[in-house]
This record gives sequence, C-alpha cells and structure tokens, in this order.
Amino acid sequence: MFGKKKKDSDQDISEKPSEAMKILTTNIENYEGYKENEYRRDSDIAFRTKLLAILRDTGDMMSQVHELLIHSQLLTSWGPAGLVMKKIGDLRKEASNTDYKYSTFFDVEDVEGEHGIDLSILYILEIEILDQLEEFKDKIFEVKNNLEEMMLDAVEDSIANLMTSSSNLYNRFNERNELIRAFEKMSL
Repeated sequence: MFGKKKKDSDQDISEKPSEAMKILTTNIENYEGYKENEYRRDSDIAFRTKLLAILRDTGDMMSQVHELLIHSQLLTSWGPAGLVMKKIGDLRKEASNTDYKYSTFFDVEDVEGEHGIDLSILYILEIEILDQLEEFKDKIFEVKNNLEEMMLDAVEDSIANLMTSSSNLYNRFNERNELIRAFEKMSL
C-alpha cells in the first residue's frame, strides 16, 4: 500500500509534507506534486491515471464476483453487488472526467500563500484514496476466492462491507476534488 507500505502514520506524514509527496512521487509515474505551477496539471492527471488503472482492475474483479454470485444463486447478494459495481463505475467516471469548475488551483503561482491551502492535506488525501482503493481491491479478491471455493457462509457480510468501502472511497475522492474545486484566488 502507498502510505502503509512506508510504515508512516498520518501524523508522521502530516508533520513532514515532503514525506507524503515522496510516497506519491515514488508510486505514481509522472507525479511531481502541486507546489510548482508547471507540474500541477500533470500531477493531477498522473494521480487520476493511477487511480483509473487500479479501478479498472477492481471493476473487472467485481464483475467476476457478481457473475459468481449469480452462478452460486446467492439472490440476496446480487443487488448489493450491483450497487458496488455501480459505485465503482461512478468513481471511474468521476476520476476520468474531473471538472474543477472555476477553481484557480492550476493557474496561480503560489497555492500555499496567505489564503492558500496546505498541500500536505491534499497529499494525505491522495495517499488515503490509493490505500483505501488497494484495501478495497483486496477485499474483492477475498470475496472472489471465497465464491470460487464455495465458501458461501460469509459472502453476504463481505458484500455489505464492500458497499461500505465503495461509498467511503467515493466520498474520500470527492473530498479531494472539493479541496481543489474550492480553491479560489481573486487576483491572478
């Protein structure tokens, strides 16, 4: 995982913003952070590209889970699994079509100035999103394995947990986007 792989806690990362950025630059190709204006858009694209790649795999695996649920005739889990698939699709759509409206985040030279934002918060959100997504993917893999091995007793609870995880992930991604969207400097 991204933040946990380095064994840094949120407190360690927030106290050392360079650590958070280092984790992201190490794990995401073409990611340079948001401090320098010339790298901001490219870093945003690199982050969303990484997110979409993991989501693609996650969505494919969840489709397999859904098929296995139908094959296993676990009727009570079909609907919730469909909702998880929809949430993954919504997140993919949001990540690929992110529109920051009237934000000047990508246009100003200094985003951390007097009325700016603390970039470490943005970096921590991105690490959390990627960590949550990896955990979510692992949970789906576990459900898939249980279904393949016909270990059906805990599947319904696992699908309910996937619903919660998918909603949490979607909300965290929206928090990240809202932070960028809300950035507004009156004078460029």
